[in-house]
Amino acid sequence: MASLTKGQVNSYAFYGFSVSVGIAIPMSYLTIFMTENLYYSAALMGTTLLIARIFDFLIGLISGGVVEKSRFKWGKFRSWILILRFVVFLGCIIQFIDTSALSTIPKMIITIIGYAMLHWSMNFLQIAQFGTLSAMAGTNMEDRAKLSIRTSQFMAAAMIITSAIALPLIQFLTPIVGNNSSYLIASILFGLVYLIGATVLTRASAPYDLPQSKESDINSPTVTVKDMINSVFTNNQLLVYISSSILFYVGMMLVQGIMAYYFMFVLGNLILMSVAMTSTTVFGLVASIIGPKFGLKLGKKNAMVVGLLVYAVGSIAITFFARTSLIVFIVLSCFNALGMYFYMGFGANYVLDIGEYGFYKTGKDNRAVAIGVMNIPMKVGLALGGALGGYGLAFVGYTPGMAPNPDFISKFMWLIGAFPAVFYISAALIMLFGYKITDEDAAKYARVNAERMSKQVVTDEA
Repeated sequence: MASLTKGQVNSYAFYGFSVSVGIAIPMSYLTIFMTENLYYSAALMGTTLLIARIFDFLIGLISGGVVEKSRFKWGKFRSWILILRFVVFLGCIIQFIDTSALSTIPKMIITIIGYAMLHWSMNFLQIAQFGTLSAMAGTNMEDRAKLSIRTSQFMAAAMIITSAIALPLIQFLTPIVGNNSSYLIASILFGLVYLIGATVLTRASAPYDLPQSKESDINSPTVTVKDMINSVFTNNQLLVYISSSILFYVGMMLVQGIMAYYFMFVLGNLILMSVAMTSTTVFGLVASIIGPKFGLKLGKKNAMVVGLLVYAVGSIAITFFARTSLIVFIVLSCFNALGMYFYMGFGANYVLDIGEYGFYKTGKDNRAVAIGVMNIPMKVGLALGGALGGYGLAFVGYTPGMAPNPDFISKFMWLIGAFPAVFYISAALIMLFGYKITDEDAAKYARVNAERMSKQVVTDEA
């Protein structure tokens, strides 16, 4: 297969850019829109999102099997992007419809519908995105690397752009159309970028992702929910890694869900959120270069342990030192980002090592299953962290439209700093005492497994 052109690589990467831009408004501002504009109580907001996220998690478990069995006429993977691009676009918009005049139940239903259209669809679209990469690159590992690296670069650029312009755009529109409508218009404009990116990718991938017949892959293995559950409970190292990752994402998503309240009520200026997010995302590019260098020296296990502890120290420091200073908050957030990139650069290598370990120990090749559960920690973290954020706000005394007082601010700083640090420290301890796979062991497992597979091929041919 001929190598992909720069245009094809950029077309694929632009889809990653468009996803980051398209979902930026609901990912960053939904919670504060629900409480400040739609008049949800903090507890009701947490409950509403928890309901939606529980179903999101369950759908995430079965989405791989559904995509695997699908036989659409536009290709196995690009068909999902063709169909669901408009669902995602509408989901972004529906979440910011002004339902403030409605009673509680109708209001919750509309929010959940919008959330479902966006996030439930993304379960299938993420699989389609990675499947399209495989279809376009084929067995050319250099092209696979090009597609992945260029996409990460485009997504990093998208984070910087959205951090810089999202909130200023909302505040620019507010005097013109009103605060509620400003969120709606911003979500439409950002969502249009996603529609463009999805269209570009479906056209670029058309020659590669061709329709499949039912007979063409009748013997292909299918990852089921049962496979995923069994892989967790029969591979203790996968259980350790997933548990640690879940705790990290619970803390991280808790902070992300309540961050806007820090700028609005603690610092007293929501526009500062744009300044902070832009600064930290720009530094994120630097951290993504520096952090992995430390990680390589530490090894994968120690990199994750140390990185999580660094993140915890930074979070605890936020509690005590960022109450009155935006600069301190930005510096400590950058410190956290550096710690995170100690191990985030290894990416899927953790589950790849764990998959090799499971194959080595049991003789059963469930490596694909280990990779298939990569998104579970983030899904669980989003559900639990989001719910804890809502309930935490209620616990520290938040009510919609309130004027902050010193007692509320003091409690809130514990909620956004020290409380999440408990999850990061717990995650580090689980990895420290539970994770047994060294980098040397992983290399040995991969080598032995490759030899085993080679012998199996020879036996089958004989």
